[in-house]
Parts: sequence; C-alpha cells; structure tokens
Amino acid sequence: MRSQLCAIYARFSSDRQRPTSIEDQIRKCREYALRQGWQILEEHVYTDAAVSGTSTDRGGLQELLAAATGRSRSFDCVLIDDSSRLTRRLADALSLYERLTFCGVRVIAVSQGVDTDSPQAELLVGVHGLIDAVYSRDLGQKTHRGLEGRALLGFATGGRCFGYRSVRQQDGSARLEIKLDEASTVTRIFQMYADGYGLKRIAHRLNSEKITSPQPQRGRPSRSWASSSVRSVLYNEKYTGRVIWNRSRKVRVPGTGRTVHRPRPKDDWVCVDAPHLQIVAPELWNAVRRRMSTVHQLWGRECGHPGLATGQQRSVYLFSGLLRCGSCGGPITLVGGRYKQGIHKYGCSMHFQRGEAICKNGLTIRRDHLEHRLLSGLQEAVLRDEVIEHAVRQLQEGIERSFSELDGELEALRDRKLELEIEISRLVRALAAGHAPVSITSAIGEREDELKAITDKLLGLRPSSLGTKVNELRSFAMAQLSDLRLLLAKPANVHEARALLAEQFGKITLEPTVLAGQESYIAKGSIDFFGREALRVVGAEGRD
Repeated sequence: MRSQLCAIYARFSSDRQRPTSIEDQIRKCREYALRQGWQILEEHVYTDAAVSGTSTDRGGLQELLAAATGRSRSFDCVLIDDSSRLTRRLADALSLYERLTFCGVRVIAVSQGVDTDSPQAELLVGVHGLIDAVYSRDLGQKTHRGLEGRALLGFATGGRCFGYRSVRQQDGSARLEIKLDEASTVTRIFQMYADGYGLKRIAHRLNSEKITSPQPQRGRPSRSWASSSVRSVLYNEKYTGRVIWNRSRKVRVPGTGRTVHRPRPKDDWVCVDAPHLQIVAPELWNAVRRRMSTVHQLWGRECGHPGLATGQQRSVYLFSGLLRCGSCGGPITLVGGRYKQGIHKYGCSMHFQRGEAICKNGLTIRRDHLEHRLLSGLQEAVLRDEVIEHAVRQLQEGIERSFSELDGELEALRDRKLELEIEISRLVRALAAGHAPVSITSAIGEREDELKAITDKLLGLRPSSLGTKVNELRSFAMAQLSDLRLLLAKPANVHEARALLAEQFGKITLEPTVLAGQESYIAKGSIDFFGREALRVVGAEGRD
C-alpha cells in the first residue's frame, strides 16, 4: 500500500468538553499516521471548537469538504478520532460517507478502527452513526431531566434574565437573586407602561438617562434599550414571583446549525412559585395587563405583537389612534395643515392616501377645534357628578326590580327552610331515643347541608345589603371620574389621558354629515364606563 497524504479533522462541542480535546484528537491522528508511515499535510488540519455535531454547518468541516471535493485536492485520506467528531446524525453520517467516497477520499476513525476502504465500511458507518445519534438524543433527554429537577427546586436553569443575578452555592448549584439596581428599572418600566407610555418612548427615555439595559444578543453592536427589550420585560412573569420553565424546545433546522424555538403544550410547563424573586407588585402587573388588552382591542391589527402597539402610543396628541372614519372604517389621522405654525388637520387617511375610490370622505377638521369640541362633548355628556348619580340610580332601580321578582322564589325557600328545621328536630329526638343511630345521623347531615345552602342563598338575596353595594359603586365611579378630569386638565399627561380614554370609551367614530347646510362631523363613541352612548356634533373645515 502506497503512502497516504492525510488531512485531519477535529471537533469538540460545548457540552463541558475541554478545549484541549482538539489537541488530544489531533495527537491521536498523528500517532496513527506515524505508525502507518503516512504523511500529515499541515495546511489541511481542520478544526471546529465549541460547535455541536448535530449540524454540518461548521466552518472547519465545510472547508474540509471544499478541499476534498475540489479539483486540486492534495490529500487522499481524512483522519478523525472517532465518527462522532464528524457528525452525530445518522443521515449526515451516510451523506458525508457517500460524498467523500465518491470523490475518492478515504475516511478513517482511528479510535474505532472504521475505514471506508473496508468491505464492511457502509455497515460500520451506519452502525456507529446510529450509536452517535442515540447518544446525542439520550444526552439531550438527561440534560432536560436534570434541568427540570433544578427548576422544581427553584434553582437557575441557565440563561440571563434582567433584574436577577445567578449566585453559585457551595454544592455547585446556582440560585437566582434580585439585582436591586436592575429591579428598580423593571418596576419603572411597568409603571411607565401602565401610565400610558409606549414601548419606544420608554426605550428612548431609558437610553437618554443612560439606564443599564439587558446584555445584547450575540451579534448586536451595542448595549441599549429597544422596543423589543422593553416588551420582553413586560411579558416576563418571573417578575411576579412565578417561574415558568419548559415553555418551548429548541429544534435544529436540518442542514444548518440554526436553532428555532417551538412551543410546548401547557401540560408540559413547570410552574414554581418563587416569592423571593418577586419584583413587580400584583396590582401593577394587572394594570399593565389591562392596558395591553385595551391596546390590543384598539390597535391589535396594526402591530406585530398583540397588546403592545407602539405607533399610536408615541403621539403627543390626545385623540391620536382613537378616531376612525364613519364612511370606510379607516383611521382618522393628521393629513394636512400648516405644521410650522402648529396648525394640524385631521382627516380620513384612507381617502388622503388611497383616493376617493376607497373612501369619499374628504372632510378635514383642525386638531385644536376637534379636541376642544370632543372634550366639551365629554364634559357635557358624562364628566358630571349628576351623570354618575343618574347611572347609579338607574342601576339601583334595576336591582330593586330584580329583587321584587324574586319574592316567589324567596317565599318557597323560606317554606323549605321551615320544613327542614322541623324534620331535623324530629330526627334529633329520634336519635336521642336510641332509634337507628346510623341512618338518622346520615339523614340529619343531609338536611343540615341543604339548610345551610338555603340560608346562604337567602342571606345573599337580602335587599338590605343593596344600599352598601350601591354606595361602593358610587364611590368607585366618582374616583374614576376625578382621575379622568385630572388627567384631561394637564396637557403633560397626554399619554395617560389617552390610555384612560381608550379604556373607558374605545374608538370614536367621526361620521360626515350635513347640519344647517354645513358639512360637519358627528362623533359617536361607546361609553363602557356608564353603559350608554354619547353623540356630539363636531364642526368640520370642509372638503379637500
């Protein structure tokens, strides 16, 4: 057999192998070549460090394949320590075997004695490829099982999380602890969003104040806040003291080293209460969830992440994002005016951007006039104490009517209650006389349970408790009304005011109409807070 010119390929993955593993593999290959009297070509020693063998998308391996399949190939043989260094997937093992043997390149796994020149080469490559694949899958399952145990015990399971740091324990495990400076930033983000700030505005504010941001992902040029990082904070339930692990699994894209996350069923999730990790109070978390729901209802179709639209939340105008056209249903936005003089006009964006074929509503109205008239309408229609008093009184009358309709049911319940009390009294006397104690005790228990259920129902239906509930409702409504008045009175609170308007009134429809010979708008909006509708005429500027 003539002397072989050899290339070497070595690899170690990131599963706790030492970097010196590559040196050991190369040494083993050199010793094998020396025993055979073969020559190693130093310019053809290829390596991949800290790269998984479940993918062929590796720099060193691709360079080896390019050199092996090229026209000017200078080596006859590739030496590897064992087959798993080349790949840990059976399909890739067979594919690489076919490609290299087709090009006349011999592959030898020196530790296993596998030589592609032998008659049993294909069988051996398949067997070892299968073993390597099973080992890789088994290793993944064991790792997952170990991480699950750590999650159930409240230990860290890897990965960074803004607001916490991982502290190594004496037994080698790691526990999460709150990082106070980052935790204060987390609380501030939640508070700003609950107060009406949008994602970009929060990010800009934090960056302007040079607030430390989460560490960037690999490949990101700098460390700073962005809408995505703010969004990830707002969605992280760990800040409530509840750790959820195993929501998703990593899957490698065939033929590449890229991994994608696939969601797991909720039944597979591991949920652990960790009160020592709570940063955000339940009230603040719930306030953010309510605003997300409102934003999703109003702008959910306009944003990629439901509940966290950013575009409308940046605007400094009170009714931006809350207006829609009564003709086509599209948004009413700023479409013209003398911007240098601060005069802006609202109009149907579908008409001004896409023409009359889409929407014929060319009516415009100055922003300051629109805001003044809408706010005047709100003030006259709903922002008055007597309106709340009327709504609460109507509710009280409705409840009283419902109670009057319950008279028949209440009378029947009272009769049955009296019957049960008489039956229980008789059974107790029989039990005292020593008659059938087991059956009598059971009968007494059954009747006592039914009597308790009837008593509870009667107490819950008493009209005497109505006054207290109505007073509580009146106090709540007055407090909400005061908050809205306060916000609308201060221009600096435009974001908070718009968020509250959106939550209470939803979107406002501007319908073009003609009043007294003049083209105008009629504004319509559902007032969920009071359960009724308000109509307000808004004068318009005319058509374009």
